Amino acid sequence: MFEMTIAIYRSLIAGGHAHKPDGEKPTGFMPDQKAVLRQRMALFALRREDELREAGLTAESALKVIRSEIHEHEEFRRVVPAQLVLRTLQKWREKKLKGGANALIPKHANSGNSNRRYDELYEEIAWDVLEELYLANDRLSLGKLSANVKKKYLDRCIELNRKPSDCGKRCLEAVLKSLPADDVIKARHDSATARKLRLQAQFYHRIEVPFDLIEIDSTLGDIMVVDGDRACIGRPTICVAVETATGWPLSVLLSLQAPREALTLRALKETMSERSDDFFDRFDIENRVRIVGFPQMVHSDQGSENSGYDLSRTVEALGMEWAKNTPGCPDRKPFVERMMREINEFLQTLPGATTSKDLPNRQRIKKAMLEATLTLDELEAVLMKWIYDVYGKKLRRGIHSPLRRAESPTECWERLEWRVLNVKTPDEIRNVFCSRTTERTLQRYGFEVEGVQFHGKDGQLRRFISQVGVGGRYEIRYDPEDAREIAVIHKEKGFPNPLVVSAKMEGMPAISFAEAKQLRVVSDKSKTADLEARASAIELALSAQRKAGALGRGKISDMKKHRNKELQRRKNSEVFEKSKVPPGSDVSGRQEMNRPTPKLKVKRRATCPQMETME
Repeated sequence: MFEMTIAIYRSLIAGGHAHKPDGEKPTGFMPDQKAVLRQRMALFALRREDELREAGLTAESALKVIRSEIHEHEEFRRVVPAQLVLRTLQKWREKKLKGGANALIPKHANSGNSNRRYDELYEEIAWDVLEELYLANDRLSLGKLSANVKKKYLDRCIELNRKPSDCGKRCLEAVLKSLPADDVIKARHDSATARKLRLQAQFYHRIEVPFDLIEIDSTLGDIMVVDGDRACIGRPTICVAVETATGWPLSVLLSLQAPREALTLRALKETMSERSDDFFDRFDIENRVRIVGFPQMVHSDQGSENSGYDLSRTVEALGMEWAKNTPGCPDRKPFVERMMREINEFLQTLPGATTSKDLPNRQRIKKAMLEATLTLDELEAVLMKWIYDVYGKKLRRGIHSPLRRAESPTECWERLEWRVLNVKTPDEIRNVFCSRTTERTLQRYGFEVEGVQFHGKDGQLRRFISQVGVGGRYEIRYDPEDAREIAVIHKEKGFPNPLVVSAKMEGMPAISFAEAKQLRVVSDKSKTADLEARASAIELALSAQRKAGALGRGKISDMKKHRNKELQRRKNSEVFEKSKVPPGSDVSGRQEMNRPTPKLKVKRRATCPQMETME
């Protein structure tokens, strides 16, 4: 059963494998993220052991330091072995000496069946049979249903003249296990399986109205993207937040970085923010459905991107529940896994797809790198339009809906919109996501937080300074991912509390405080260019000095006389050079433009004017 869960996991999460760097030919062995993390931990431990032993520490003392550093490390503590002893370091060193750094990757990193147990045709037939018979009849066993599905599947394969894939009872169990509701996952076998499925069914959150449960997940998209110069830059990370009642993807974010806490925070913030008209106009969306609400419960996996100081403070401020499933059990969050599969199936139709029906398991990575044409912004535009205008109108099977209704996400939202009560205002959302807290002294220019000055543009802080004066200490709350404004906590009357102050810089972009800090730091490339320029200036000065030394020292004479002589020489030289060019070519490239304009002919009158005499 565990192998079946892993197989479903790898089939549903498209993009879960690591891949070779751009330009390198991929191989069949592609370790997962945890395997790579274990390799990095082992290399870190071996390097630290060498450093500590050279510093004079004994082997046991060095082991204690390494063990404490690994347990305190944000990433390595997730994969640290239960017993980290001297023999563990010796085995790691032996493996590295024999097979290099790749030998430190666990051998079971690529174990299990990486393909799905069944194909799309079998899955469609199984859904039809389960929805028609299994949900409405508790007298049919799974064995009888599997025979029925197998017969229909084989007949369909004969009609389509295609080779059938696996279609046994375990395939139907895999399809049944991927369904998301507790009333569907029922035990019909032995007592051990019944107990396991009942315990699993108790986990599912009761879903009755929209925003009862939100599922969030991040993975790599099955597509290669390019930069502005049309050079391949790899596969993007896709972060999706799905509303489980309607099946609507509330937030779909693309990033070139690995999954991290800031990406999850942005996705959570977008689930509570209403889409504006500018958003729909920018992506040319016709199905303008505005879905907004406040999630009662959020469900995610155990990834490092779903934990951290800022995320914990935000969840605490929102007062909601954040649940995490057991590692290796993606069936505990089936809605977002299903959405990821839908997105990757659409991405496989675009140029630059890393997998297809004929070349599965990302066998066409090299081909995808050559045919990739979409930038990250272009891919976002295509994906957003597909979500609203295609997926939002696509019929959702009743077997996939926790509400047991066959309807599209748009129809489901329009039917249940009135039941969504708790909606956060933009001010409330801003206050909630201000997870960082610090204290700053009020200066004449305002406040400075992490190198960014804040003064405001409406004059409200100026009036605040004129009333309370400078020099006071105030609590500052700010969103680490948005450096455009801060919130000042105070006790003065006549001013809103908190007092929102915007950045002093005109047109401050929507960047994080970390990105603003990077913009102020001179890059290594600029430092190198500056050093080369200074070195070139010295070389020019040295060259002039060598030439002056070769010519000898000059003579003191009549400066005006020699100046006029040099002036006349340069003038003669210029005249000589200009004489080489035909007339007019130094004025314009076209000879017609340099000729004098001919005079227009004046037509004479037939009779001369007469002067009338007056009596």
